[in-house]
Amino acid sequence: MILRLSYFSGSTPIDMANDGILSLLIKNYLGNSTLVTGIITLFVVFVQALLINNLANKYRLFRETTLFPGLFYILLVSCIQDFLPLSAVLLGNTFLIIAITNLLSIFKKAKCADAIFNVGLWIGVAALFYHAFVLFLFLGLLGLIVLRSFKFKEAIMLITGYLLPFIFASVYFFWHNEFQAYWQTHFFEQFSFLDFAPSRGWNTYYKYIILGLLIVMGVFNRYTFEKSYKIRNYMNIFYTTLIICGLTFLFQENIQISHFLIIATPLSILLAACFLAMSKTTAEFIHLFIFIAVMLFQFDVFTFH
Repeated sequence: MILRLSYFSGSTPIDMANDGILSLLIKNYLGNSTLVTGIITLFVVFVQALLINNLANKYRLFRETTLFPGLFYILLVSCIQDFLPLSAVLLGNTFLIIAITNLLSIFKKAKCADAIFNVGLWIGVAALFYHAFVLFLFLGLLGLIVLRSFKFKEAIMLITGYLLPFIFASVYFFWHNEFQAYWQTHFFEQFSFLDFAPSRGWNTYYKYIILGLLIVMGVFNRYTFEKSYKIRNYMNIFYTTLIICGLTFLFQENIQISHFLIIATPLSILLAACFLAMSKTTAEFIHLFIFIAVMLFQFDVFTFH
């Protein structure tokens, strides 16, 4: 609540950039009330943090039980003011987290057709919130290779689940004589190469620098993971997720700085590893520094003119 206080005290508009059909549906229903959308956003972020903590502890990604992944997820999605409005990317992240949880559950499991189908299904749902999530189909397919022996029929299960949300959406818009407009507006026009929104000078650049530093900290963490084959493959999934997040910047149309929210899920796990590798004193100092910096960013203390 404290980290997102400036959203309630200001007049930050709802982020409508590149919204998918499900995101538009929710935002149009909620209206323009800052209080209502702010409370809904708080609830969404809280649930996402719980899901990430559950994922990390259920699959024993770290040697100890920890709440750091959820904590860093909240810090990441609140670190700059552009991330505070209810956005399509933030909503889509919910279903990416669920998809990854299902993906990790298939490791060397004999009967997991339902989980494989669900991986594709939740990625497809995420893509109906924000188009860039379509690329995470490759995460599911690579997961079938990394976490188990690849079988063509399992790939078909995953792709079937992935296509199902698009089929339902297509049927709905076909019924309302908007089939062509739907695919043109919400699919084909969403592809563009290196299409970044105009920069606002140093008011944008310093945010890129902060986000870049956080990415470097997460990627080059010095945490010693367990040497088991399972944990190594689990962490490979998160590094692969981060790479695919990077690829979305190449192909998404009209990229706003809020697009960086897409990296929050894998980066929260990697930042948790980074801090778990530090001494307690160092970790507490850096965490306090980040918290204070985030609060300063919220109220535009570092605005350049």
